[in-house]
Amino acid sequence: MWQLILVSIIWAFSFGLIKGHLTGIDPAVVASLRLLMCVLCFLPFVIYAKKYRPKIKLMLLGSVQFGLMYLFYITSYQYLPGYLVAVFTIFTPLYVVLINAIMVRKFSIQILLPVLLSIIGAGIIVFKDFSEQAYLFGFLLLQLANIAFACGQVGYKFIAGDGVDSENMLWMYLGAAILASSYCAYSVDLSAVSIKPKQWLALIYLGVISSGLCFYLWNKGSRLVNASTLAVMNNGYLPLAVIFSITIFSEQANVERLLLGGVFIVGSIYLAQQQSNNAIKKLSK
Repeated sequence: MWQLILVSIIWAFSFGLIKGHLTGIDPAVVASLRLLMCVLCFLPFVIYAKKYRPKIKLMLLGSVQFGLMYLFYITSYQYLPGYLVAVFTIFTPLYVVLINAIMVRKFSIQILLPVLLSIIGAGIIVFKDFSEQAYLFGFLLLQLANIAFACGQVGYKFIAGDGVDSENMLWMYLGAAILASSYCAYSVDLSAVSIKPKQWLALIYLGVISSGLCFYLWNKGSRLVNASTLAVMNNGYLPLAVIFSITIFSEQANVERLLLGGVFIVGSIYLAQQQSNNAIKKLSK
């Protein structure tokens, strides 16, 4: 559980950082560089273990959870302010719950209540802004990113098996990097790409810490909690992310709506956690 909490704090800072420093760089370049850094960071684990045989299922899963997710996610910053990117990822828990229900062939309508409260909170925050066409397209891109990320989180619990997480993540990052880099080479004129020193610093932080370390901790933590708690923690970063985007990165937002929507979001997280605790108590009896 501590892995998910730590990652939530780190990710909260990333939304404004991407919007403030990297929106001038093609999204495919950003995604490719971040994922290549992830590969380099985790390559020593596989070399040390001397297990060089590729894990194809994990590579395919990584290409979805990280590769597709990043391409959609980073592109959405071209159409949305950082705080709205943070808000629109609120729908990820819904996808986690539904995908997990499909995988285990079991579903409880009660689990949807906290997720619906989260969606209501997000709607309160962005009701007027959402009518703009550019925001609508950004919203749709983010839902594709959310679905890809949810598929990876749930899928990892079933595919990882008894493998070492650090080694598993190398193959996932490699699959994602191959996908993102292939798309980047196809769609971007690399000779025209210019990255400033401050942007390199942001990329290194995002690639090594926000991506490499955090995705490793997130997937490791996902194996230790049930689907309900995993879904809830997908929203754990949101209040901090909105605050950081407004206070540190000077983005504009309706504070009253943020506060009211935040009440719904925090309430939904609390309710989901209570449901998880009650389920654990029933199993222990």
